[in-house]
Amino acid sequence: MAKSPGGALLSGFIIERNSRVPIYRQLDASLRRLILHGSLAPGQKLPSTRELCRELGVSRITVKSVYEQLIAEGYAQARTGAGTFVAEGLVFEAIPKFKRPRHRIRVPDIEISDRARAIMLSKATVRHGKTEPFRPGVPALDMFPIKTWNKYLLDAMTCEQRHHLSYGQLNGSSDLRGSIAKHLSDARGMQVDPEQIIITSGAQQAFVLIAFVLLNKGDVVWYENPGHIAGRDVMQIMGANIEPVPVDSEGLDIQFAIDNHPPPAIIFTTPSHQQPLGTTMSLVRRLTLLNYAHENDAWIIEDDYDSEFRYRGRPLPALSALDGERRVFYVGTFSKSMFAAIRTGYVVVPPGLVDSFAKAGSLLGHGSSAVVEQALSRFMDDGRYIEHIRKMRRVYRERRDVLFECLMNDCTDSLEPQATDAGMHIVAWLKNGMDDQVVHRALLNAGIESLPLSVYCIGPLNRSGIVLGFCCAHENRIPNLVKRMSRILKKLA
Repeated sequence: MAKSPGGALLSGFIIERNSRVPIYRQLDASLRRLILHGSLAPGQKLPSTRELCRELGVSRITVKSVYEQLIAEGYAQARTGAGTFVAEGLVFEAIPKFKRPRHRIRVPDIEISDRARAIMLSKATVRHGKTEPFRPGVPALDMFPIKTWNKYLLDAMTCEQRHHLSYGQLNGSSDLRGSIAKHLSDARGMQVDPEQIIITSGAQQAFVLIAFVLLNKGDVVWYENPGHIAGRDVMQIMGANIEPVPVDSEGLDIQFAIDNHPPPAIIFTTPSHQQPLGTTMSLVRRLTLLNYAHENDAWIIEDDYDSEFRYRGRPLPALSALDGERRVFYVGTFSKSMFAAIRTGYVVVPPGLVDSFAKAGSLLGHGSSAVVEQALSRFMDDGRYIEHIRKMRRVYRERRDVLFECLMNDCTDSLEPQATDAGMHIVAWLKNGMDDQVVHRALLNAGIESLPLSVYCIGPLNRSGIVLGFCCAHENRIPNLVKRMSRILKKLA
């Protein structure tokens, strides 16, 4: 129950015994408020600690502690033998009491930068918190070896060398860079000097770094259409002119770009598994792209976001593995192969640009945790990472097959699923003129996630579709989820 001590000087004091706010903080806040509002004038004497503790029913130690803090911060002054007084020379504007307006207050226009306005218009989305099936890009979190991973984290925290408890190295852990270089050699056919690797907080930070270091306002970027959303938007926000390039059965249509767009500073592509259509760039197209970049002094960004998951044959060598002229920035992430909260990715930078990227990364914000980097390096070196990848390939292959079969059995009146040999999602073309945004919202309201294909595109789509991730949906749940999808789609058709 609230207690309000008597006397004009103490009329502003209220102590709530049942409050979660500690008593010393309540007392401190009350005294500050009286001083700031002018109720306690400069030079005015405060009640003695003995008197105030008796009036409020609190310990004298509490009151003395609050007075000492006010004196230390300059709100009050102690005079030997005289007591404690409000400090002289304090000038505060009187703070009027709040009165509820009779009419709605007009909120003033707030000006934000052109860059911030562009960010507000971005179509890039991240579903925070719990995700539902079939959210694209979400791995099977229930299958990750948490206990094993925790042992590596604990070891990184308790080992005798404590340097990774600080900010870490400018380019990222040298151990982790070495582990990644070995993995890229084994899995992607790339010969990479660990010094070329910059550790980031994920693929998106890599795209930001590339745009920050290489792009000037007005530079042209050839970009796959449809293509990766967030990478496209950040380059547009940095002032680049994004020129959409269609994707055909062999990948990025380079001839179309040459015939229709100005020469680029950067070419963005996802050659191993096109995002989102799933096309694999042919060898002829890869060589053509590399030759064009070399002859026209253009850079290539190779986003290899889910290349680990190929379900027929071995993963293809990276585009970067064919790059003898060092024109390719290879971007990788662990958020798809492990989990998003690991906040770790990397970019392989052509020689001569490493220092620029490292310093830019430091200026724009430190990337991943040095502790996580240490744990991840040992996780990879001990074979745990590749062990997890192999297990997930088997799991994801089964989930892909179940989803595709169920879609073919239950939803063929409404959509046409596309078979895929790689990746973490299926593209399903919509029938009957259905709008992918409408379908996406209807499914989301029913607890089923997807992404409309239109958000990946610059300009209108020739054909509407949705993107369905199969990795985060347990195979036993998929049949019932698809039947629920079928009922929703039939209502929209």
